[in-house]
Amino acid sequence: MRRFFSALFGSAVIAVSGASAVGAQSLQSCDWVASAANLVEPWEETSRTYGDGAVRIALLDTGGEPACCSSHLLILSPDPDYGQACHVLSDQPGTGFRQVFLEESNSRYEAGRGLLVTIPVGRFDPDTGGVDRAGIRPVSIRINQASGQVTLEAASAAPAPAPSSGAQGPKK
Repeated sequence: MRRFFSALFGSAVIAVSGASAVGAQSLQSCDWVASAANLVEPWEETSRTYGDGAVRIALLDTGGEPACCSSHLLILSPDPDYGQACHVLSDQPGTGFRQVFLEESNSRYEAGRGLLVTIPVGRFDPDTGGVDRAGIRPVSIRINQASGQVTLEAASAAPAPAPSSGAQGPKK
């Protein structure tokens, strides 16, 4: 039990340090947002695997709550001490993005540093009720399978190209 809480605390420290590096995004150990009930189907379209299936990133939707911002990402990755780590990427703790463009994600592997996955995310535009197209930004997640660290990295300051997909993407 002590090892479990130690791992949980270690993940929280990683999440906080990653969040401060890029601003408002929040990377935290799994909580209620990561419930299986929040997985967006179909799984084949709303998740991606990397590292021969050892890493999975999946779209979560908290049932439209909050109404503006219910899209999050689930990140499952190896943890060398405890088997599997589980993280949730949100705009802020408990508040997601207006839309996550998982289909527009890019990835690359760097020896010694691990996998870097970059995914465009859109925030809520109160004027239209949709995505603020000018505010779509890439979020970069570094996953080091050897160390078990999952962190956020600063992405370029330039906006991501506007995704070509529909207005709200896949829903449950």
